[in-house]
Amino acid sequence: MAKITPRRKVALDNPAEVLTLAQRLGERLKPYATWLLVAGAAVVVALGAWGINARMQAGREAKAAEALQEVTPKVDLKVPAAETVPSLEKFIQEHPGTKAAREAQLLRANLLYRSQQYTQAAQAYEALLPGPDPGWAILVKESLSYCYEGMGDFQKAAATLKSVVDQVSGPWKSELTRRLAMLYDQAQEPREAAVYWRKLLDQPPNPALVPYIQERLAAAERRGKQAR
Repeated sequence: MAKITPRRKVALDNPAEVLTLAQRLGERLKPYATWLLVAGAAVVVALGAWGINARMQAGREAKAAEALQEVTPKVDLKVPAAETVPSLEKFIQEHPGTKAAREAQLLRANLLYRSQQYTQAAQAYEALLPGPDPGWAILVKESLSYCYEGMGDFQKAAATLKSVVDQVSGPWKSELTRRLAMLYDQAQEPREAAVYWRKLLDQPPNPALVPYIQERLAAAERRGKQAR
């Protein structure tokens, strides 16, 4: 606690002196009064605008989520994409920038992939990046790798999958590693394929798969030596 000096005690005991000090302080702040008022008003306006925007956005999100529940049941994966994608595209246009619109974009991309429209599907997935969180980006990039594979661009598929394979763990990591090894095999890059077949053995894999992985690793290493 600060010590009250004799000078401070006299000031506290003398209201007139306290008033004089306040007047002197007021005189010093007087040149800045207008600026302080403007700054204060700006803060109030900014906070008010933020609150209004937050409420409006929450309202848009709720409305979009409700609308998506009406659209989704009409999307049948067994029905050709040409008959179902337009309703999703209309929804996306009507609810831009919402979480529900992003979910609709993902569903649209899935439908395009299932109908083997790989180029359009890839464009749809690419539009979803970078995404709101790392998990979303991993999901989208894995889906992109399937699109590039369908297009026959195995190198691009492998490069896309490689960018996320170390960001996952457990069975999912094993599955992505296996796909990556196979993509490099298809891309005629046996040395890269060998790296990931070997990583599968190091994880360790399902014992039943060990002979198969060892065989693929040996084949990749053999082709890698021949390519030198």
